[in-house]
Amino acid sequence: MRVLLLCLLLAASVCGAADVPLYDFRKPLRDGVILVGMECHTKNRTLEVALFDGNRPPDKRMDLWPTAELVRYDGETNMVSEILELERQCMLGDDRYVVRFRGLPGAANATWQCGAIVTASAKVWKNGRLLFDGVLDTCDGANKIRVRFRAGSDIAHIEHVDR
Repeated sequence: MRVLLLCLLLAASVCGAADVPLYDFRKPLRDGVILVGMECHTKNRTLEVALFDGNRPPDKRMDLWPTAELVRYDGETNMVSEILELERQCMLGDDRYVVRFRGLPGAANATWQCGAIVTASAKVWKNGRLLFDGVLDTCDGANKIRVRFRAGSDIAHIEHVDR
C-alpha cells in the first residue's frame, strides 16, 4: 500500500507539471526571460531553489522553467486567467523534499506596470513539514532570492543575490 501511494504521488507531481515545459536552452538567451529553477544534488545532499534572468542563467545543471509559463492571460482582456503551480520532489538521504513553485504576476493585467513581469514564489516541505514559504523576487527587481537546504538540517540558507 505504501509503495502504491508513493507511485501515485510521483505520478501526480509529474502530471501536475506536464503543462509547464522545461526551459529550452537551444533558444537564444535574452533580457526579459525569468527562469525559476531547482537543483536536487544527491551527492552533495543539497537542494537549491532560485530565480534567474534568462541572460544570466545558472552556472551549473539545474531544472529550469520560464516563469511566464506559470501564468496565463486572457487573450482579449489581458487579465490573468490562471495561475499555475509546479511541484517537484527530491530525495536527499532519508529526507523527502517537496518543492512547489507558483507563478506570481506583476499585476492582474499584463499591460499594467510590472504586469508583463512574472516571477515566482516557492514552498519547500521536508518530510511533510514546511521549511520555506516565500517570494523569490519582487516587482522592483532589486534582487533575487536563492534558497539552499542541506540534508539533516531544517534550516533554510537564504541568500539575496543582486541582479
